[in-house]
Formats: sequence, C-alpha cells, structure tokens
Amino acid sequence: MRRELIFATLAAAAVSGAAAALYAVASDSTDRDTGTPPGGDLRVGGVCSADFTFSTEVSCGLVGFGDVRFHCRDDADAAPCPRTRSVTLENTGSTRVRLVTISGSRPGERHEAVSQSLFPGARTIVDPHAGDTYLYDIVLRTPGGSARVEITAVS
Repeated sequence: MRRELIFATLAAAAVSGAAAALYAVASDSTDRDTGTPPGGDLRVGGVCSADFTFSTEVSCGLVGFGDVRFHCRDDADAAPCPRTRSVTLENTGSTRVRLVTISGSRPGERHEAVSQSLFPGARTIVDPHAGDTYLYDIVLRTPGGSARVEITAVS
C-alpha cells in the first residue's frame, strides 16, 4: 500500500510538472508564432525520450527537440531560419512508440496526425499535416517502458 501511494504521488508530481511546462510554453507562444525562432533549435542528433512504467505521452517540443517549427544552422546567426518541412526519426529505444505530429497554418490552429507503430530500430518521416505550413510539435506515445527517438535528418 505504501509503495503504491509513493508511486501515485510521484506520478501526480510528474503530471503537474508537465502541466506547468505546457503553461509556460503556451504563455510564451504569442511572439513565437510570428516567424522569429527562439533558442533550442531542432537538429540532427536531438533525442526525445520517456522512461515510465505506465502508458504516457511526451511532448518532444518540450523535452529534447526544442522548437520544431524551425531548423537553424549553427552559422545562421542573423538570418531567419527556415521552417521545418520534415523530420526523420529513428526509434532507438527498447519499446514500440507512436508519434503524433501537431501542425497548423496559423497561430491557434492545430491538427493532429498519428503514425503507425514505430518498432525499435525503425525509421519514419514526420511532416506537417496536408495544407499546414507549421509543424508545432512531435508527441511521443508509449505503452510503457523505455522509449527513445532520435532525429536522423531535418529538412
């Protein structure tokens, strides 16, 4: 009983921490949707991971990848960064995952597209929903266990 109570308390703390992070990103998104990319660029080698004993989903835009709308080169300090057209991801974890892409054409508009199961070692390309111009987030869904996806290409 005591072990279950400790686990429930830790799970509640994780959920409330994630909610606080989501609030921080949502409250900061007004100037971010103007086309000026913030720090934390999407890059090859970026990793998004989850290690839970229960089914969960993790926003890779908040944990691991940074802002997925733009991809900037290291030498492009002053130039505007191009919008992300596609991201190639490899499942480098030990469990299957589903990836959800969240995209839209303007601030406040969001469309979700869910991928098929991505098994360990498999690769997939994610991109904005048809007709959308911004890839806002990539969400990692796992049935539990250690999940990890790594960016292998960005265009």
